[in-house]
Amino acid sequence: MGRRIMIATGGTGGHIFPAIALAQQLSVEDPSCEVVFVGGGLSENRYFDRGSYESYTVSCGSFVSRDPSKVALAVGKIARGIWQSRVIIKKFNPSVVVGFGSFYTFPPLVAARLLSVPIVLHESNSIPGKTTRLMSRWAALTGVQFPETVHLLNGNVLEVGMPLRAGFQQGSATKEAARSYFGLDMDWMVILVFGGSQGSKAINEALLQTFCAIKHLPFQIIHIVGDTTLVRKVSHYYATHGIKASVKAFESRMDLAWQAADCVISRAGAGTIAELIEFEVPALLIPYPQAAEDHQTHNANFIAATVGGGMKLAEKEVTVERLSSTLSAFLCQQNEILAGMRRAIRLYKSRARMKNLVTIVKEFD
Repeated sequence: MGRRIMIATGGTGGHIFPAIALAQQLSVEDPSCEVVFVGGGLSENRYFDRGSYESYTVSCGSFVSRDPSKVALAVGKIARGIWQSRVIIKKFNPSVVVGFGSFYTFPPLVAARLLSVPIVLHESNSIPGKTTRLMSRWAALTGVQFPETVHLLNGNVLEVGMPLRAGFQQGSATKEAARSYFGLDMDWMVILVFGGSQGSKAINEALLQTFCAIKHLPFQIIHIVGDTTLVRKVSHYYATHGIKASVKAFESRMDLAWQAADCVISRAGAGTIAELIEFEVPALLIPYPQAAEDHQTHNANFIAATVGGGMKLAEKEVTVERLSSTLSAFLCQQNEILAGMRRAIRLYKSRARMKNLVTIVKEFD
């Protein structure tokens, strides 16, 4: 019988995708390995691939309200989730439980702790979430993506690379194949735009006006708008102004989008940071200001200041004039600005030499 690994996850793609990536890597390296997913909301989570993995949804709650009745309700949900998780852990008998943050993972992690099952955590953001901060003191190891996060947690903390899904490796497809997939040319620079569904209607509008203002320059666009109702409107706008673009609501082959791109304009989620580093794509990052504890600003600062692989622009600073100036510099001096950013990302990768999460997890038998 192969090793058994339980993965606790839930919430956003930033939590789900690295969890799926770990499961994929475990299966490749050890086909006999059994993996089960446990967490809050998995049965309806749009990011989770329920057809590929055995999974259990457990009750969970978050203390986002000071209303005593709502706090009591959250406590009740968490207690129920811990009991459900205990039953699942006893049945599955995992050698380790791996948690990827968010309150959705709190019940199974507490249950693992109560049953003396080893816990490994991975925190992908620069500012760790409440669950990771609380549970790190009991974890066998907590892996973090950003070096400054090491000092914000208790227990055994190491820099550990964020697991990336199959295909999300530089060179897994050629630039020609990637651009052909989106119907784009090889000759002009490609700007990848995504993250627009998360409270950024004003950003999308500013970008459209910006692209119109600089349409005399040689560029084309991959725009993932995040909303099916916007696809026709945005596509029509680009066509009307003679701008070549591939516009989609969502994209299942983001690995190809990264490999087609010369630069990216996006939010600064942890997954985005890990992927732009892997594919060495210079970035203009616009952090989501409502992110918990403003962690996206810290993520963006890391790329801009520590890595040197991009620029940060606060949402309140997003104007057509500012965007036009920045993108014009990218397009007119791409050999200097973008090439310098790519070199900086490559240099960071060569120096980081992070441990691999799958290697760490496999040490538990």
